[in-house]
Amino acid sequence: MELQQDTPLSLPLFLLDDNIENRDIDSPDAEVSVMLSENLLAHLCQNPKEDENISLHIDDYALNNISTTVTELIGAEHQLQLLINRGPILSAVLSTSSEALFVSPPVEMMPTFDLGLDDDEDE
Repeated sequence: MELQQDTPLSLPLFLLDDNIENRDIDSPDAEVSVMLSENLLAHLCQNPKEDENISLHIDDYALNNISTTVTELIGAEHQLQLLINRGPILSAVLSTSSEALFVSPPVEMMPTFDLGLDDDEDE
């Protein structure tokens, strides 16, 4: 997964329960979308040590495509964290006030920077 500033990061979310291993990856319970600001992207560029992870509390996010089976759980108060593990590997965890947890599958990521090297020079 490539990350670019001022673009949305969208991750599927699945209810963490006993059936999560049997879930269809193409049928998430919801989708979380976070706009990648310069500050957030700087934090996501970290690559923690082997036995460590980095947790980022996110205040500004949107939940989309919420499945009717989990609408009541997600309708309650909730909070989002992005987790970065060695790789870097990114995942999301949404916790609700009713103590339900939603997780995204871990994805490898690579921040993309525009250094202007691909610009054509017509001089």
